Amino acid sequence: MSDRFDINHVYDILGLKPGASVDQVKQAYRQMAKTWHPDCFFEPQQKLEAEEKIKEINQAYARLKSYQPNEINQSASTSTKIDTTVSNAEGFYKLGMEKAQRGKYAEAIEDFSQAIRLNPNYFEAYKYRGLACSKLGYENRAWSDFKNAKELELKRKKTPPKPASSPPKPTTPPPKAQPQPSPWKCIHTLTHLNWVFTTAISPDGQTLASGSSDNTIKIWHLNTGKLLHTLTGHTKWVRCLAYSPDSQTLVSGSDDSSMMIWQVSTGKLLNTLKVHSTPVFSVIISPDGQTVLSGGTDTTIKVSHLGMGQLLHILKGHSDLVYSLAICPKQQILVSGSADNTIKLWNLKSRKLLQSLNQHSGWVTCVAISPDWQILASGSYDQTIKLWNINTGKLINTLAGHHNYVWSVAFSCDGEHLASGSADHTVKLWNISTGQKLYTLDNHSDWVNSIAFSPDGKTLVSGSRDMTIKLWQCDI
Repeated sequence: MSDRFDINHVYDILGLKPGASVDQVKQAYRQMAKTWHPDCFFEPQQKLEAEEKIKEINQAYARLKSYQPNEINQSASTSTKIDTTVSNAEGFYKLGMEKAQRGKYAEAIEDFSQAIRLNPNYFEAYKYRGLACSKLGYENRAWSDFKNAKELELKRKKTPPKPASSPPKPTTPPPKAQPQPSPWKCIHTLTHLNWVFTTAISPDGQTLASGSSDNTIKIWHLNTGKLLHTLTGHTKWVRCLAYSPDSQTLVSGSDDSSMMIWQVSTGKLLNTLKVHSTPVFSVIISPDGQTVLSGGTDTTIKVSHLGMGQLLHILKGHSDLVYSLAICPKQQILVSGSADNTIKLWNLKSRKLLQSLNQHSGWVTCVAISPDWQILASGSYDQTIKLWNINTGKLINTLAGHHNYVWSVAFSCDGEHLASGSADHTVKLWNISTGQKLYTLDNHSDWVNSIAFSPDGKTLVSGSRDMTIKLWQCDI
């Protein structure tokens, strides 16, 4: 097939005539992507067909982006020449990452697809294209990309490195500073069938709950790691969990837009709240156990009565996804972290916005409050953790040491230490007063999405995209 015929077919896929302008191509692509979004269809077969159509549309758009206009004046036998070096693939990959961080997932998918076309073994591009697809609801495409990424990554690890043509002369490496050995040891590894997004430890320290992209919630005995219940009911990924103050009730939030209320002792589903129409990313139960506060992709925070399941109030102020919530009972303050790069502090009683903290340069993915109610910690896509005075909003310190997004932060019960989980596959522990990084726990093989301390501070829990939950105990 000649390149001229091929490019004409690509124009036809987008409903355009050959020679359409760049703006016309973009406009046509956006319109078709919107028309064929799988969420517009209800039957499973229709959704599958829509996902295939979206794939074809994305490939056509990627082809047109690399097409040189002067080809129109060349002979049909002249093929488009594209530089297929790894650096070009990396360039598209970086563009995709930048667009994904700004929430432009459809455009990110295009760039990741181009990177894959130039380098079919680019497992990172598959992985993050899958994540972008999942953000847009293309679940089948996401699963396919995650599968390909895992296979390529395993293949790379199994392939021995090629020997150099002329081996370098052996040299004595300079002595490295030995890191301080960690007193935290992994005592149990628990598993889900897919990514672990969230973990929570009950206030009484008896049970651990975990939520996963396998659509289930598991309740474990914290000390032994024994599985007590597997809770099924959500139809999409479980993003967040929260225990009631009396440890008897668990609330879960999901990509299926619902919150489910469970009885911890029996695993029984008590009620389902449907106050959101989009995925729920954060939940927390009020100190009096009467209300549940939730946030998600609709940018609002909703306050619902836990017993009656009724929506009571809506807090508006964020302009993007609400990733995380925390409550300071002493000052009656609600803290929210968002993909709009801000942290907002609200008065719980009046529901008025008190102040907005905006010194992060990326999505604020997690917030936590110290046990003495004085310090607020926040983690971000900008790879830093910031400590704030919760009463004044003044920045106290910035903790730098992670090499990728920070997904979760948690204070120890004595308030002296902070634990953080990151996309760099590590858990780090910090000294709050000095800001010093104390230990790094690197037993996970993928993003660490969630961190939780037990009430007595003796156990630390981490949940990861490697499909495991690790229970750590300190031997000092």
